[in-house]
Amino acid sequence: MSVSLNFFKQYHSFIVKALDEDAKKINTKIGSIMIEKWINNSENFNNNIEFAQSFENYLKDLEFADYIKINCDDKNYTIDIKGCVICHGNEILRKEGIATVCPIIQAAKYAAVKKIGRNVITKGVDKTGIIGECTIKFGLE
Repeated sequence: MSVSLNFFKQYHSFIVKALDEDAKKINTKIGSIMIEKWINNSENFNNNIEFAQSFENYLKDLEFADYIKINCDDKNYTIDIKGCVICHGNEILRKEGIATVCPIIQAAKYAAVKKIGRNVITKGVDKTGIIGECTIKFGLE
């Protein structure tokens, strides 16, 4: 059985609406829970390229998007995403004037802190104009 995009986008928007003012706080917790298993079960990495490849494979296994590519060097860390189902739920929220949430951003920050020991600064999210496509950009300190 597969879950329909229509169901998931509605469900995402319902959850955010139900959480109301707590949505941002809960989103952070969801992001950390989302990758806890990967953090506990993945090896130590010799470099940022190994980290990026392992984390990319984990996110692909979650099947929330059609395409995921992670790049990570000593200063920059980016995630390119296409076909993301979370974005479709956020589009519903955006049209209703409700703040959106993305657990992938929080998961990515938590992953880098825990696995490569770097502080992560969110630089922004570039949207292509196509719902479900973005580049999440971070800086590493």
